[in-house]
Amino acid sequence: MLSQQQMGIGELAEAAGLSRRAVRFYVQQQLLPPPTGRGRGNHYTAEHLERLQKIASLQGAGHSLDAIRRILAGEAVEAPAQPPRVLPRVAASAELWTRIKVMEGVELHFNAACHQPEAQKLLALRDAIREVFTSAEES
Repeated sequence: MLSQQQMGIGELAEAAGLSRRAVRFYVQQQLLPPPTGRGRGNHYTAEHLERLQKIASLQGAGHSLDAIRRILAGEAVEAPAQPPRVLPRVAASAELWTRIKVMEGVELHFNAACHQPEAQKLLALRDAIREVFTSAEES
């Protein structure tokens, strides 16, 4: 059963379709219990994931965070006055792009999450690019 599964904040966020920041926000707002354990040994469980799914469901139904907090505490809450807005779900991917200015008007861009070139090789590449553009300007 999933109840014994331990997850880090990244794994929990990914499973819930949220960011780490959103998970921390829900903990701060006391909508989600803090992680189990202390320090580096803290972790989240399937119960945390179920709570996040419940929160998402209630938000999808149009409830405010205050109403969700009361519902989770077992209080009765009126149905939302307005129907919920349906927003398209966009899959986001995080990328870390690095930009190096080679010379005026010329830049090198690369995804640092995928490529981690050595500094010496980048300097050699910069010099080679400068040579290409300098010789092109002289022609």
